[in-house]
Amino acid sequence: MENVTDALKIAAAVLIFVLALSISINAFGEVRQTSKIILDYKDREYDYSYVEENKDENGNSVTKRIVGAETIVPSIYKAYKENFKIVFKNICIYEKKDVNRKKEIYTIDLEKDVLGNDTQKEKFIKAILYGSKSGTDEETWGNIKTEFEKMGIYLNDEGLYDKIINKKFKESLGVYYQEEIYGTSDSPDANKTKKRVITYTEL
Repeated sequence: MENVTDALKIAAAVLIFVLALSISINAFGEVRQTSKIILDYKDREYDYSYVEENKDENGNSVTKRIVGAETIVPSIYKAYKENFKIVFKNICIYEKKDVNRKKEIYTIDLEKDVLGNDTQKEKFIKAILYGSKSGTDEETWGNIKTEFEKMGIYLNDEGLYDKIINKKFKESLGVYYQEEIYGTSDSPDANKTKKRVITYTEL
């Protein structure tokens, strides 16, 4: 009789273990699915599928897709948080003092645009995106322009957003090593700084 009781206890313990294991596996599946939904929602850019992959003249992989302002604006905001450069074909973003003349600038590049703290970088992004509309009651557009003119940066009154809204652009992605530009490419690739380039060409 005692053996039957022990057998029933063992069977009950195995049943509870299997049940607990099933619940755990189900819970992990739910967590994985929920985390995927949250990550996909956080950055909707990844919903796009790249349709074409080519090599440029240097053999680097270049990927292209058609995008609008809803994709370009977040990329511009991320330019200062991540190490990449944004290039606009035929759209002047701002002008910069070059010796005794102003030079039109078509790129946004942290490496070239040396600004102060994060607040000033964010102000710069808003100014090139929204132009005179980026002024506030606390800080007028005239004050913002004057601040950047002291650094040799001349902002446009018409923001980039007004120039790209309701238009479509071909987005091309590329990558290069910063060290190769300056001729210091003797170090191994693991020690080099990878630079991502996003180029927008109006269709």
